[in-house]
Amino acid sequence: MNPASSAVPAKGKPTLSTTDVENTDLELSDVLPNPPQPDVMKMAQLGDEAGVRQLLDSGKIPANYADPEGITPLHWAAINNRYNVCKVLLEAGADVNAVGGESVATPAMWAAQEKHYYIVDLLTRYGADHQITDGQGYNILHLATFNGNLFLIILLLHQGINVDVKDTQGHTPLMWAAYKGFPACVELYLSWGADVTAVDDKQLTALHWALVKGNFQCIQKLIEYGSDRFHKTDTGNTPLQAAKDMETLHIFQEALGESGYTKEARPKHTNAPFFLSVPESRESFLRKFLFFSPFVLIWVALTALSILPAILSIPILIGLFIASNMGVTKALQEFGAPGQKVVHKTPFLAGIFAGTAFWLGLRYFSTVFPATYEQHPILNFVFMIFYGLCVYFYAFSMRADPGFVPLTSSREAQKEIVQDLLSQWKYDERNFCVHCMVRMPLRSKHCRRCSRCVARHDHHCPWIFNCVGVSNHRQFLAYVVTLELGLISYISLAYFYFSALPEVSVENCLFLSVSMCQPVWADPFTLYLSIWGGLQSTWVTMLFIVQTIQVLRGQTTYENMHGSHQGFDDHEVSNMVSSMITGGGTSLGGVGLEPSGAGPNPLITAPGGAHGGRQGHGHQGHSHGRGAHGQGGTWNKVLRLLGVDTFLATAKDGVADNKNRSRRRQNPWNRGIITNCNDFWCSGVGELFQGAPSGEAVLGGQRVDYYTMYETPARLRRDGGGAGGAYQSVAGDEQV
Repeated sequence: MNPASSAVPAKGKPTLSTTDVENTDLELSDVLPNPPQPDVMKMAQLGDEAGVRQLLDSGKIPANYADPEGITPLHWAAINNRYNVCKVLLEAGADVNAVGGESVATPAMWAAQEKHYYIVDLLTRYGADHQITDGQGYNILHLATFNGNLFLIILLLHQGINVDVKDTQGHTPLMWAAYKGFPACVELYLSWGADVTAVDDKQLTALHWALVKGNFQCIQKLIEYGSDRFHKTDTGNTPLQAAKDMETLHIFQEALGESGYTKEARPKHTNAPFFLSVPESRESFLRKFLFFSPFVLIWVALTALSILPAILSIPILIGLFIASNMGVTKALQEFGAPGQKVVHKTPFLAGIFAGTAFWLGLRYFSTVFPATYEQHPILNFVFMIFYGLCVYFYAFSMRADPGFVPLTSSREAQKEIVQDLLSQWKYDERNFCVHCMVRMPLRSKHCRRCSRCVARHDHHCPWIFNCVGVSNHRQFLAYVVTLELGLISYISLAYFYFSALPEVSVENCLFLSVSMCQPVWADPFTLYLSIWGGLQSTWVTMLFIVQTIQVLRGQTTYENMHGSHQGFDDHEVSNMVSSMITGGGTSLGGVGLEPSGAGPNPLITAPGGAHGGRQGHGHQGHSHGRGAHGQGGTWNKVLRLLGVDTFLATAKDGVADNKNRSRRRQNPWNRGIITNCNDFWCSGVGELFQGAPSGEAVLGGQRVDYYTMYETPARLRRDGGGAGGAYQSVAGDEQV
C-alpha cells in the first residue's frame, strides 16, 4: 500500500494527501483498501444513463442486480420516469417482471402508480406481464385506476387485460373508479364493456361503491348503463339504503331524476303515452317540441302586445316569459335525456330564430310586400333574395355534418393509433381524444355538446343547435351575412310601410308623441315584430364583425379567444357576454369555447409550454405601469366586466396581423387578407350551396384534408409560419 494512504483525518475516513495528486500512476484502489460500490440505485433514480451503462459494460453490476428487498435499478428508473435508463437496463437483460419492495410489485406497476405511461409502454414492449398481481392482489390495471389516468388505462386495455379483472376482494376496475369518483374512467370502462352488474365478495356493485364518494356523474353514468338499482348486499343494503348511510342520498336521488327515475328508483312515465314512455321516442318528441314551441310563444307575445293595452300586455308578456321558462325547465327535468336538462343543450334557441324568421316572412308577404312593392321593387327583391338565402344557409348549417373527425372502425385500429402516437411522443391530450379514441388533427377540438371531435372547430352555436367546423363554417358565416343584410333591408321596408300608412285616430299615446304613436295604432303586430327583428341585429352585427375579422386573419373563434386570452377572466358576467358576442351563447362551455378538449394547434400555446408566459420585449410582455384608476383603467374595467372588450379588441386589431409581418409569421394559418378570403370563400360556388367533400378546405391556395392534417403543411412553414412561435395576443394583458 502506498504510505500516503495512511494519512487519515480526525474522523478516521481515508483521504488523499498532496503527494497523491503528484503521483499520476496512483489508482483509487491503492488509496482506499475497500472502495465503496457505485450506488446504481441512485444512478437509476437520477437518470444517470452514462453511469449505469458504464457499470453494466464493466460487469461491476449485473443487469438483474437487486437489493435484499428484491428492488432492482429498473424499479427505480421506472418510478422516476427515467426512460433512457430503463431502456439501457432492458437492453442489458434486466428482468422486466422482477418483483420487489413492500408491495412485491413489478417495475411496470411502480411506473403505473406514478402515471408514467411511456415507461409502461416501453416495459410492455420488452415483455412485461400485466397479469401479475402485487402483494395486495392488485394488477397493473387496478393501480392505474387508483390515479385515474385515462391515457394509461387506455394503453393497458389495448394490451388485452380483462376489463373486469378482480382483486383479492372481488373489486373490478369499474368499482375502483366509481369509489374514487373518476367519472371519465367510469365512462371509459362502461364503453369498453365492463360488467355493470358485477359484485364483489360482499355483494356490493359499482353503484354501491359510487355512493360512498358521492360523485354525481359516476352515479348517473352507472344508472344510465343499467346498474341494478335494487341489488342487495350480503347485509341486505340496497343502493338507496347505502346512500342514506353514506349521506349521499340527495345526490343519488338527483342522479335518478336525471336518468328518468323517481326518488324511490322507480321508472317515471309508466302511464305516459308511448312517445313519452320510451326514452328514444321521448327524446325525439322533446327536441321537436322545444324547437317548435317558440313559434307559438312568439305569436302569443306579439298578439298580446297588439290587442291589449300596455298596462295589461306588458305584465302578461312578463308572465308569459316566466311561465315559458318554468315550463321548458320543468319539461327538461321531467323528460329530458341525461345531460340535456338545460335550455342551451336543446334546440329551443334554434327554434327562437326559426320562429322569428317564420313570422317575419309570413308578415312580410301578407302585409309589407303588397304595400311596398310598387314604390320599392328593388328593395323588395333584395330582401326576398337575402331572406331565402338566410333560411337556406340556416338550415344547411343546422343539418350538415360540421366536420366530425371519423371514428375508428375497430379496437385494433385504435391500438395502432395509440402505438403510433407513443412512437412519436405525442400520446397526450393534445393529440389523442380519450372520448372518441381518435388522433386529433390540427385545429380540431372535442365538443362536449356533440360528443365528437370537430375538425377546424370554430364554436358550438346554440342558435343552429350544431357545431361550426370545417364543413359548415362558410355556410354559417353566409347565414350570418344574409341575416344581417336581410334585417337591414326589412327594417328599411318596414319604415317605408309605416310611412305610407294612412293616419288613424289615436286615443292614448301615454308618453309617446302622436306621430310615433301612429304605427302602434295602425298595425301593432307588424310594428312589434319589426322591433323584435331589429333587436336581433345588435348581436348579429357584432357576431358578423368578429367572424369577418377572424376570416381575414385566417383564425377560428376558438383560436381568437384562446390566442388573445379574451373572455377567460374570473368574472362570470364578462365570460357570459364575451361568449354571447363570439358564439351566440351565454357560457363558454355552452358554445364549446372552454379550454379543455382542444387538439394540437401551433397558433395556441399549450398550458405550461415554453411560450406560456409572455416574456421578452414585445408589447404584451411588459406592463406600462398604468394603475387601475390610471388612463383608461376604469373604462377598461367596465368593458371587461361587460365582456365587450373581446369584441372591441378583435375589431381594433383585426388587420394588425396582416400589417405586421412578425405577427403573421407566428400564425401559420394567416396568409394575408386576400389569400385568407380566397381560401375561405372562393373554392367554388357549388361547394357553398352543396358543401365541400368531408374534411376538405383550401389553405394557402391548396386543398388540405383537415381530417388527416396532423402537421403544419411544409409550404406554410417555408413561408415563415410554423409551430415554433407562440401566437401574440390581439389585445393587451391588463388584468382587472
